[in-house]
Amino acid sequence: MQAEEFHHSLRPGLIAILPRLKRFADMLVGARDDGKALLGRALSAMLAEQHRYQRGTALDVWAFGEIYQHWLHELRAHADPVAQTRVDEASFGELFYPEVDCYFDAPIVEFLGNLPAQQRLTLLLVYGEGFDYEDAGRVLDVHPDTIAARLVRITAALADRLSARPPAPAAAIVETLYPEGLRGSP
Repeated sequence: MQAEEFHHSLRPGLIAILPRLKRFADMLVGARDDGKALLGRALSAMLAEQHRYQRGTALDVWAFGEIYQHWLHELRAHADPVAQTRVDEASFGELFYPEVDCYFDAPIVEFLGNLPAQQRLTLLLVYGEGFDYEDAGRVLDVHPDTIAARLVRITAALADRLSARPPAPAAAIVETLYPEGLRGSP
């Protein structure tokens, strides 16, 4: 989405991508309430400094990058930035609770919560938002090869974690294949 469509204000474009920005901010800080607060501060700064937006840049890439830079700036202001990046598992897990009945894999959510923030964000940008490696690199201010390397490390770590899991019992697998009413029918 290009902001050129919005003439004098980025506000309509930012409103259009607000749910995506909210999800990104939530993943940055690991909780909904803290993500909402970060997003509010970052949006205020973006609107106040919208002259910094360069026409021709994808608005979503720019906005994600601005939120990330705002988070880094706030993180650097803390006495113990490493402690600030640790995710509270309960708050982080709430980000994944589905609105409707869906499969929820707690060990995978735990795995994601234990990833460093930059790796979590790389996953979200590439697989959640569909950014290519170049755009994800622009947002996170790294080379596209770094994005690719992070994804390889994450995939390897996830494969190790999944291979250590006990296999699901056959009955549990069958129960997921058939609706409640079909079991026991001739």
